[in-house]
Amino acid sequence: MRFLLPILLIWGSAVFAADFVNVQRDGGFETPVVTGRTQVDQGADPSNHGKGPGWILMQIQQTGSSGKVTAGLTNEVARTGKQSLWVRFDHVNGAYQSAVLISNFMPVTSGTDYQIGIWGRTDAKDMIDSKGRSAYLKLQVDYFARDANQSVGETFFAVQPLPGSKDHDPFFKPDGWKRFYLRVTTPPDAVFAQITWRWETGSDPGEINGIMYFDDAEMIGPEPPVPNMTPAPVQDETTTTGTAAQ
Repeated sequence: MRFLLPILLIWGSAVFAADFVNVQRDGGFETPVVTGRTQVDQGADPSNHGKGPGWILMQIQQTGSSGKVTAGLTNEVARTGKQSLWVRFDHVNGAYQSAVLISNFMPVTSGTDYQIGIWGRTDAKDMIDSKGRSAYLKLQVDYFARDANQSVGETFFAVQPLPGSKDHDPFFKPDGWKRFYLRVTTPPDAVFAQITWRWETGSDPGEINGIMYFDDAEMIGPEPPVPNMTPAPVQDETTTTGTAAQ
């Protein structure tokens, strides 16, 4: 496991060269199409109920807390395209209450550098307001072999306070989009990467309230050798071959 602090400086412009691609599909949150701010459980599920192709899970994880975490898609604001993802903390006073978004398995080139990021902004009319309790944007990156059940290398983590660190100028603001990203190097034997984004309250006492918008999730780097590769079928361990002894 490797924990990295957020990278706030833009890594060299070479990452945007013509031979680099964004391997994250559906990163612009353009589907399903919504009219207005719509929640995941009302049809605004970017994972298409787990069918992808870009995302395989979007869910709210909340237990034993007053207040409510909600999330979904909206056409109110977007960095590119017409839609973005939104996450709202409605007077949440419990720890580890979250919205979670997990990507599908993405083919990658092993032993190379990638940038993994997402763009965010706050809402001037509904700013993130922390009365003691913090909230965080958490990024987790896992790598897998050809069989996606077999993890390889280290898991990478990065954390960004929302809308920024206490007693500092906010990282995310209402007057424009800001990119949060992590630079990673894929393990030598990595064939797939999977990204988990988590918007989660902290363990400090108090409550938090307000909304944020996110758009253009990305994993930018060299195009993988087989761009449309899918994980190898998992063999049923209960299946046996040969002739049973008599």
